[in-house]
Amino acid sequence: MSAPIRVLVVGEGRSEIGRLDAIETLRGKKTPRTTEGYMPPIVRKLLESRLPIEVIDGQRVTLLGKFGSRIPGHGDRAAKALSIAAINNYDLLVFVKDVDRVPGKKKSERERLRKLKEMHHEIQSGFERVEHAEHVHCVKATPCRMIEAWALGDPNAINRVAYKRAKRAPIPEHPEKLWGAEENPTSNHPKCVLARALGREVNAEVLEDIALESNVETLKTSCPDSFAPFAKEMDEVP
Repeated sequence: MSAPIRVLVVGEGRSEIGRLDAIETLRGKKTPRTTEGYMPPIVRKLLESRLPIEVIDGQRVTLLGKFGSRIPGHGDRAAKALSIAAINNYDLLVFVKDVDRVPGKKKSERERLRKLKEMHHEIQSGFERVEHAEHVHCVKATPCRMIEAWALGDPNAINRVAYKRAKRAPIPEHPEKLWGAEENPTSNHPKCVLARALGREVNAEVLEDIALESNVETLKTSCPDSFAPFAKEMDEVP
């Protein structure tokens, strides 16, 4: 059997990594394992049938700082994340970045797919700038347009976590295509749609519950542009 692997998930906030904080752990402090958010349970679902996991730590991407050289776009933080993972002997880095709509650009299928392709290139370019990190396997997780879209990808999971007594809205079939004004609760913004589908407020704990209930094969079908490629990269982790 393979030795248990150590995983670092770098995400934008509580929705992705809950209250995990790898930096505190790396400094030798013990932090209570509370809410994990959406990504760690999904990582386990994609790995544990073939790879044992020793630990999954999390770090907020906004706290990483600069890598030290000019790297375009999201590549700089991807490089910094990998350097941290390499120095601290993680076996797997999962770098999470939402594919938000470009400000001022028209909402369209072409714009969304172009942004996704550009983001993958930037992140991969950042990984390639880090030396002595060959022992870390890197995976890109780029939800279209944000992690709440993936959370909407399995209607059965939504139904199990939803508030049963509330009036709930239908669950959309193509969550990756959703977009709207976040400040308008009736809009098609993924966060607003998820809250209406659940009949309850959405927080890191709720997203973790949805992830625990979700079927990854269903997510591959409902989110083919962003979750399916992520799952494919996870399948390639040795």
